[in-house]
Amino acid sequence: MKKNEVLKIIEPIFFDKTFKEVSMQKLADTLKIKKASLYYYFPSKDKLQEELINYSFENYLKFIKNTKTNDLKIFILEFIHFPFKSKNIFSLISQNWYCENQKLKEMVSDMQNTIFVIIYETFSTKYNLNQEKVFILLSILENISKKKCIFWNCPFDLDKIILEIDELFKKIAK
Repeated sequence: MKKNEVLKIIEPIFFDKTFKEVSMQKLADTLKIKKASLYYYFPSKDKLQEELINYSFENYLKFIKNTKTNDLKIFILEFIHFPFKSKNIFSLISQNWYCENQKLKEMVSDMQNTIFVIIYETFSTKYNLNQEKVFILLSILENISKKKCIFWNCPFDLDKIILEIDELFKKIAK
């Protein structure tokens, strides 16, 4: 089994639980390998956490870069649904800050800045939004996305919320 295959299998576990809540033995059991074999891939739990965050970030980045739509409403919809559908932990880590390791917090912060720059570059040209407007939009979308992940059975009509955001930002962009 390759390291990326291991990361793909274990990422959903951390979508529901923090790193502190999951033991290396639990991960080994999930992978149906010996705990010593897991340590072959990751010499420590901290190293596993770091590599899993990097893996998840790369997938998040691919999602952002591959979103080619010119329709803001479609982007909003995809952005909100992506973390839950893919069980991508980067979106949760960057929102919940459940990393206790200072080095990892700084790494996640740098990754967030990378994501922001890419989205800003896209939105400034496609939708005529300045940095502040993009920041506001992303803050709203991340909050909704987080709530969808936590309360997937949301009592609100998500389609109506997306339409409201789309209309609001179309007015702002004019």
